Amino acid sequence: MPSGLTESAEMLRRLAATAHVAVRGLESRSKLRRLAILEHRRDGFWVVFQPALLVAPEPVRVFVLAHELAHIALGHPVKIGRLRFLLIGATLLIGIGFGMVLFSQIVKDANPWLLTFESVIWIATMLSPRAILLAVARRYEYQADRWAVTLLSDPGAGNSLFDWMAASTRRVLMPLPLRLWGSTHPSDVARRRALLGGAG
Repeated sequence: MPSGLTESAEMLRRLAATAHVAVRGLESRSKLRRLAILEHRRDGFWVVFQPALLVAPEPVRVFVLAHELAHIALGHPVKIGRLRFLLIGATLLIGIGFGMVLFSQIVKDANPWLLTFESVIWIATMLSPRAILLAVARRYEYQADRWAVTLLSDPGAGNSLFDWMAASTRRVLMPLPLRLWGSTHPSDVARRRALLGGAG
C-alpha cells in the first residue's frame, strides 16, 4: 500500500473514531470525476481518493476526510437516495399525465399557442426534479463543510483545500449554464464564502 494511502487511511480511522462514525476504509482510484467520493457498499461506507489527493498536504486530506465523514454522520447518502427515488416516480407520473393531455389535444387539433404553452410547462416540469436534486445536494455540501470545520475545531480548515485546489489542479470548465446544471457541488468560491459566514 502506498505511503500516502496508508497515512490517509490512518487519518480517516482517527477522525472516524473521534466523530463516532462508522466507515470501512479508504481506497485510491485514478478515474474519478471528483477528488474524493463516498461509496456505500454492502459492507459499509468507503472513501475513495484520486491519486493526486494522496500527495496533498496533510491539512487538505484531513479536511476532505472530515467532509466525507460528515456526509455519513448527517445521513446524506440515504436522504439523497430516497429523494432520487421519489423524484423518479413523480417525473414518470407527471410525464405520463402531461403526455396524455397533450396527445388528446393534438388529436383534437387544439390551438397551437395553447399546445406550445403546455409543451413548455411539460418540459419545465420534467426538468424540475433534476433542479431539486441539485439544490438539495449542494445544500448538503455546505452542511458537510460546516460539520467538518466543527469536527476539526478549525474555522479555517477548508481554506487549505480550496487554496490547494486553486494552485494544484487544472480544471476544464464547462460553460456556466452546463456547470450549474451538471454539478452537485457548489463552486469553491461559494463554499469558501459560506465557511467565512456567507450564505449557504
